[in-house]
Amino acid sequence: MASVNRLCRETAKVPGRPSLYNEALTEEICERLACGESLRRICGDEGMPDKATVIRWLAKHGTFRARYAHAREVQAHIWVDEIIDLARVEPSRNPVTGAYDPAAAKHLRNQVGTLRWLAMKLRPKRFGVPVAEVDGDWRRCEGEI
Repeated sequence: MASVNRLCRETAKVPGRPSLYNEALTEEICERLACGESLRRICGDEGMPDKATVIRWLAKHGTFRARYAHAREVQAHIWVDEIIDLARVEPSRNPVTGAYDPAAAKHLRNQVGTLRWLAMKLRPKRFGVPVAEVDGDWRRCEGEI
């Protein structure tokens, strides 16, 4: 009886809908990530898998995992380019006084800070804060190492 149950489990169809996994779909996900889009936004589009599904695919498919990792590295560089663009934007001015709008300036500063932090987390060796060992103690460097 036990061998019959085992045989039935091995030949039985797995319940649930079929996987959407295919090379074209994973390539689109990686391309959009590399262009700076978030995985949450990508997965929110029609025809795209759920975020949890993408995470499962990363664990299951090595080629997708490698392309995804590369896309995330490129994404950090895209975000740094966006930081440069944002840094060149002048905050809006008050039409009456001509002074900069503090809320607009704060918004730009928050955008730059967020993108900088994300780039540092994705590529710490490239965009992180340099550290140096001084007398056996690791410290942040203010200038060149």
